[in-house]
Amino acid sequence: MSANHGPGEGTKRPSGEASRLATRRPRWVTVLAVLMLLAGARLFLGSLTDLRRLATGRSMAEVRLDGVVDADQEVLIRGQLALDEAVDRAHPVAARVEAAARLVLALVFFFAVAAVFSDDPRARRASVLAAWASMALYVGSGVFVLTVVRGGIADAVPVLQQVATKAHARIGEAPPAAADLAQLASTLMIQVPLLSAALGVLFSVLLLVTFGGRRGRLFYNDGIKADHG
Repeated sequence: MSANHGPGEGTKRPSGEASRLATRRPRWVTVLAVLMLLAGARLFLGSLTDLRRLATGRSMAEVRLDGVVDADQEVLIRGQLALDEAVDRAHPVAARVEAAARLVLALVFFFAVAAVFSDDPRARRASVLAAWASMALYVGSGVFVLTVVRGGIADAVPVLQQVATKAHARIGEAPPAAADLAQLASTLMIQVPLLSAALGVLFSVLLLVTFGGRRGRLFYNDGIKADHG
């Protein structure tokens, strides 16, 4: 006995599949989640390295640099590490607080990423929380550089001079002039950290505009309605 089918009944999708299609993750969510994962990984590894260095007192500026033969490149790499360590020695409490804050922010990023890829309805709120936490960290870092670090450049220049002297002596060259090293110290201690902080703030704004804005509300609210509708 053949059954009669109504119009369109044979092509009707199951409600579960229709729900999944209705809440399919858009590309912008995936891209931002990957960026949060990369940012979280960078913060996580960097903060663990800094916390270990602060706990042991071991200088990273003396590590081997395999493949680096150019003295100027060595000065840039070792100089950045040495100057960062000089700032940390001058402000040990601030250094530990910042390293711990970066570790916490990394964990918040990881939670937001996990929520996004598991289609957890808390993904939007977690991403917004990560954005605000990131904003606070990078704004605070920029303020610290402008109000505290900037005043200690003169005291840190001898550290950079020592690094430059060793690097150029290795290849039999004279180190750069003191004025050039002072300018390099200003670049490494002020301009580079401020640029990093600015990029962090811009990424935070991007997360707030997307996940916290109309696009994020529409996607996650529609997804919740589809799941429970």
